[in-house]
Amino acid sequence: MAGLPEVIGLLHRADWTRLSLSAEVRFESGRVTLLIAPGGHYRMEHQDEDGPVQGNDGQRGWTWWPSGRSEPSSAEVGLDDGRPVAVLFCPQDLLDGYVLEILGPVTACGRAAIAIAATPRAGDRLRERVEAAVDAELGILLRREERFRGQLLAVTEMTDVTVNPPAAADPAGFAAPPGSHFREAPGEALSSPDGSKAMNVMDLAAGGLGALIKHAPHFPGRDADSDHAEAAMPSPDPDVLAAEDGSPPDDLLYLLYRTVEPRDLGATVREWHDLAVTTARMAQDVRAAGLGGFGSLIEASPSGTTVTRTDARLRISGPDRYRVDYLRGADRSGPRVNACDGERYWRVFPDRTLTGPAAPLGTQAAHLIYTGWLLRCRLSGARDITYRGRRARQLRVTRGPGTEYLAGPLTYFPADAIVDAETGCLLRLIAYIGDAPYAWWELDDISTEPIDPDDFRVHIPPGTRVVEETGNPITDYTAAIPGLAGTAARIAFETVHRTADAVSAARSFLDDLRGHR
Repeated sequence: MAGLPEVIGLLHRADWTRLSLSAEVRFESGRVTLLIAPGGHYRMEHQDEDGPVQGNDGQRGWTWWPSGRSEPSSAEVGLDDGRPVAVLFCPQDLLDGYVLEILGPVTACGRAAIAIAATPRAGDRLRERVEAAVDAELGILLRREERFRGQLLAVTEMTDVTVNPPAAADPAGFAAPPGSHFREAPGEALSSPDGSKAMNVMDLAAGGLGALIKHAPHFPGRDADSDHAEAAMPSPDPDVLAAEDGSPPDDLLYLLYRTVEPRDLGATVREWHDLAVTTARMAQDVRAAGLGGFGSLIEASPSGTTVTRTDARLRISGPDRYRVDYLRGADRSGPRVNACDGERYWRVFPDRTLTGPAAPLGTQAAHLIYTGWLLRCRLSGARDITYRGRRARQLRVTRGPGTEYLAGPLTYFPADAIVDAETGCLLRLIAYIGDAPYAWWELDDISTEPIDPDDFRVHIPPGTRVVEETGNPITDYTAAIPGLAGTAARIAFETVHRTADAVSAARSFLDDLRGHR
């Protein structure tokens, strides 16, 4: 019987965009027939009388109603992420955030499979256990059950599967019928009548805030007097990997999966971000969506700064036991300490300390320590190297079939990763937009010696301003901005907050934008 490393490899390599397959799929609410061909082609027909037909011709997704409806609601077409039955065909979500257990060999839908159970590592308010049958050849799920408090919530399963069906070879089977509604480009849904008022409010507020950031010299990130405001992006040594084929071996994938297990680890963390490269691309995406105010906001953010660098010393023993001491920051108003002792967390700034209940490490350094998110990407290369005296493997990282929107700290792809062979941590991660690196993270001076629990506590001097955080990221962020800039930011965000439709529109905007990247 396959062991856990082999099953993790199967799930990671499952790729519906390379399959030739027909199937019938049963949901709680009905059935669909599905045809898939390599290159992202698919056609999915719902079996109810007025059910939609969805597909992708290899270039663009589409939806068609047999009844001839020409104006479908956003709820019917706006939530399609372009992946057919993702819970079965994109099982990589089970590798990041779940503990897997092999239950044994089974037969499902007439095919050899492996039964597994998945339990959320940090608890899940929607499900507490997932049981699935993994196709022993393809890695896709033939059946998936979700349970909460012993009750069965949902079952999705294939009731018939044919590999390499003749119909998959005919491109005409994936063409959109006349009258189809094509998948919206980013921002199109936002310009619809339902979302126009909310987005106009948000666009105006963002445009005003962008102008303020550009002209407010003491806004966070705009500390012109700091000797650390400017830096230079390093040159990679060794060079990044070129395009590679194949998948890493199962032992490396298993190492990435296990990085969430509690252990003591200390390291120096360095980060470089080229804000000019990033914001140029973001502004381009946002302006293409017709949101000029947001484009102004994004373009204003790095004014006067090209590359920022942050250095910190990290000690960690678990998801809620850590301490980050910042040694060098992008501006003087940034955090000095970010710590949690398992009961309380603290973020120490020069003029105040924010505190609240224990929370996981929210910085991007967490993605260097807990690297299971890489299993949702497409990985290749796995070249054996020595990096700064440590055994390591170098990988090329691109968007994979299980990468819904963001992956770890990555917004854009490709990326080059160097994985420590002992801990599974990322010794180096470089992310690119085109040929230009926009972000670089690295770990150095790694130690696995035991850490004193007292090191995770923060002792606040008398007279320090202490602020209890609300849990609302916008409220907490704007509360920390001093002076006129802070007042204007709070007014702008409060204007958006009071427009209930704007919140929904913002979420749709972010979803569309992330899906476009």
